[in-house]
Amino acid sequence: MTTADVSRAAGNALGQELSLRVVLFHEAVAAHLGLNATEHKILSLIARSPGTSPGELAAHTGLSNPAITKVVHRLTGLGHVERRRDAADGRRYSLHVAPGRRRDLARLFSPMAEAMNALVEEMDAAERAAVTRWVGSTIDILRRSTEELTRARQASGEAGGTAE
Repeated sequence: MTTADVSRAAGNALGQELSLRVVLFHEAVAAHLGLNATEHKILSLIARSPGTSPGELAAHTGLSNPAITKVVHRLTGLGHVERRRDAADGRRYSLHVAPGRRRDLARLFSPMAEAMNALVEEMDAAERAAVTRWVGSTIDILRRSTEELTRARQASGEAGGTAE
């Protein structure tokens, strides 16, 4: 095995383990909130962008409008999200995390955020730059790969994008 092969294998293993741990963490958070993983991530998107619309969520996630509607109905019904009518156009509404639920999310994520901040503080500038470049590039690769898979599914005429 060449040095490049060893490096590639180590990078693949690291990426797979990171992906697994992120998914399992978010599954645990979702279960704690009584949600599935998709519902939890939609809730996170609404928390990150208060006032977002269902159409914006569909565009951002690649999920279908019916799938987003189903998730929003469930999040609203469970008290996680509030719908607010648009003053200018009563047919439209924006989505906001319910205030009490925002505190719940902060409480769930605080220990991890504190540990991540401590980890970053231990790094020197060069290490932070390398990690930032790797994570940023990984995010870009994941975004492009998701878009390609979504386009391929749509081009093949497959139904998809459900939240189940």
